[in-house]
Amino acid sequence: MIKGNRFYGLVAIAAACLGSPAFAQDKDPGCIVLKSVAEIEQTVVNAKGEKTTKLVPASTALPGVEVIWTVTANNICKVPSEKVTINNAVPEHMTYVANSAMGPGTDITYSLDGKTFGTAEQLTVKADGAQRQARADEYRHIRWVFKNSLQPGAQAFARFRAVLN
Repeated sequence: MIKGNRFYGLVAIAAACLGSPAFAQDKDPGCIVLKSVAEIEQTVVNAKGEKTTKLVPASTALPGVEVIWTVTANNICKVPSEKVTINNAVPEHMTYVANSAMGPGTDITYSLDGKTFGTAEQLTVKADGAQRQARADEYRHIRWVFKNSLQPGAQAFARFRAVLN
């Protein structure tokens, strides 16, 4: 039997993986197939005593553990896909890690509500009667817009980190 926070972490990771919070936009959305993977970093020591870090599937996580989310986009059609966009929600019960979103050849924006996206500098919230810049821990969605077309059979990825609350 799994108890307490460990169970909660397992449920949160499993639900997020099964629910695949990412979706793609393209003129023919059937061309882009997404796969979302949750991983954690694990330190491994080899026979020489050298330490390396590798990514392993996040089957369980305790609160405070940083999870690396990778979304892979594959173009399964015979024509290039233009302006491929990946939208990914930060999973429920998790907090986005500042400056962790990356994706080669992409423009990255964020959203507090999943509808309005902007750069980190453009997002504001009203607090105590005044506007202030939104903090990274308030981001609920991330969007990657690929600058180049995704060729037939090509694969691209986007990645971010989030901490289990």
